[in-house]
Amino acid sequence: MEHKVYRYFQKLPFVFDPNKLERALDQVLEIAPWPQQLINVDKKYQQICLTRKKGQKAPDCYYEGNGGVYHVFVDGKEESRQQKLDEGEYSEFISEFNHTYFKEVYDEINNYCKKEYNGVLGRVRLMLSKPRASLSWHRDPEPRLHVPIVTSFGAMMIVEDEVLHMKTGEAWFADTEYYHSQFNGSEVDRIHIVASLYRDEDFYCMEDCLKGNDYY
Repeated sequence: MEHKVYRYFQKLPFVFDPNKLERALDQVLEIAPWPQQLINVDKKYQQICLTRKKGQKAPDCYYEGNGGVYHVFVDGKEESRQQKLDEGEYSEFISEFNHTYFKEVYDEINNYCKKEYNGVLGRVRLMLSKPRASLSWHRDPEPRLHVPIVTSFGAMMIVEDEVLHMKTGEAWFADTEYYHSQFNGSEVDRIHIVASLYRDEDFYCMEDCLKGNDYY
């Protein structure tokens, strides 16, 4: 087995059922289809929310949490883009999706984050990246957790100098407070569950946590 040590990625110790993930995707799309209109500047990156602010009503909650702030370098200095959102406000799984497998996925990952990362999930979204598309080189205010639903080997995530292909059903922590991007170099859509990790101020540094640990 190939041996790999990561600094910016951590593989979570569970795997979700690929068939159930695809069925849950179909169930969500029956209620909340991929948006056709431009929601944010990432025209090739469509999103559907799985969590919402408490008390927020459908159908607005399906798309309201898309497009949070991120940081890019322009002419030698860092700039912020898009709207600022409080991840802690998006703490409620959308009840219209409770019958899907995604609720089980959400609960398992959220419980794991409470124990291992001293944090909870904020915005949780389905993200679709079209074939031969990529994102800017940017960093986020907080880390992300990924669960691929539909992917191909040509879909890669990059954090700093590390490149990773995440397999369907795997769950990964990605330290996206560092500069990163993703590209879908395949001929099929790439669809991930992407969850923001909302943390207390005393959250430990992942670089120290991951140092010396081996993941396969």
